Amino acid sequence: MSAMQFARVKSEMIEQRFIQQLEYVPDTEGGEAAFVVLEQKVEKGAKRRFGCIGESEKNRLAHEFELIRATNTAKLFLYWADIVAAIRQKIYPYIYSVQNCSLVSYCLGITEVNPLLTGSYFERLLTRHSTRVPILFIEVPKGQGAEASEYLEEKVKPFIEIKENATLQDLAPIDVMDFFKRATFENREILQSAAASLGLAGQKSPETVKELADVLVYKRYAEFMDEKPSLLYQEDAVDLLVKAGLSYEEAECARRAFAMKNRGEINFYRNAFEQAVRKKRYSVNEANAVFSAVEKEINFTVCRASYVAMAQYLYMDMFFQEKTKG
Repeated sequence: MSAMQFARVKSEMIEQRFIQQLEYVPDTEGGEAAFVVLEQKVEKGAKRRFGCIGESEKNRLAHEFELIRATNTAKLFLYWADIVAAIRQKIYPYIYSVQNCSLVSYCLGITEVNPLLTGSYFERLLTRHSTRVPILFIEVPKGQGAEASEYLEEKVKPFIEIKENATLQDLAPIDVMDFFKRATFENREILQSAAASLGLAGQKSPETVKELADVLVYKRYAEFMDEKPSLLYQEDAVDLLVKAGLSYEEAECARRAFAMKNRGEINFYRNAFEQAVRKKRYSVNEANAVFSAVEKEINFTVCRASYVAMAQYLYMDMFFQEKTKG
């Protein structure tokens, strides 16, 4: 089968699977077109988050809206936002999923991570060639999973996974929501206390939540490796492929093929990569070296946005511990 035939067959399979899954997502309120409702809610959320919306935010939102419209997933984002808002009234969700890579999700309150500050790309969540509707992962304090699940539509439970975490404090929802309204994650004492709680000696004290995320990543590698790999984050691995000429969608599809060890798709994207780098006047040997390096390292990498989310919630837990002591 040629590369062109492979791409066509793959596209037909993707369209059928994806459309079938989207049929299960509940309708949005008000009867208006889902995309119009989404744009209105994101605009309000963006003003709340940023006050004055800059060019980088406008361009990123335009890009995400283009992909959301192309994949007809506006209703899905609205449903995620409704679920998170409903659960927040009872228990605060701890979200580490790929929604952390979306500025639309940030504006809707689905995540507290601004992907522009983590160098994260939307295609990790959604591409024109996505095969499955992404899953929203929510972590809640122990004993509250069943209560949170009550807010889910039975037919869409496969797309939202709620886990209980014994280490999370059972915090009053209003306290947590008030915290996120005013928190800047800039208190160095809390950052350093959070890092110290991880029990790692010899690490530089973090001064930002992003540096605290780096400490969490270090802990992950220290548990099973003597040395850290050369590539730590998926965002950096994908950026290498993008800088050489692939689109973010192609680079993300290649990343997933590496992770799944799908040799047919890996070869498909290697060919696409070689064609892209020729236009930038790199040699085939240079192209193969970069492509092979990313393939070799990809299974060691983690999503930076997800680790920033973890760092935020570690900071938040430490904040409330200090508040209780006081």
